[in-house]
Amino acid sequence: MQPFPMIHQELCTGCHRCIDTCPTHALAQIEGKAQLYQPDKCTYCTACEDICPEQAIELPFLIVFAANQSAT
Repeated sequence: MQPFPMIHQELCTGCHRCIDTCPTHALAQIEGKAQLYQPDKCTYCTACEDICPEQAIELPFLIVFAANQSAT
């Protein structure tokens, strides 16, 4: 299963920033709100989440790996 950004429609104001920022054009504005229009093109780059002024976009499966700090 590929992770996808979640766009909370109740928070989206349709400002178009995420759509303009998406490097792969995976997003589109449908009925005045941002939608993940082409999920197969999404690279999970976080650009849409970072630019959203309403925090309407969430990438819930973003995994951050920490450097291994163990001494050998």
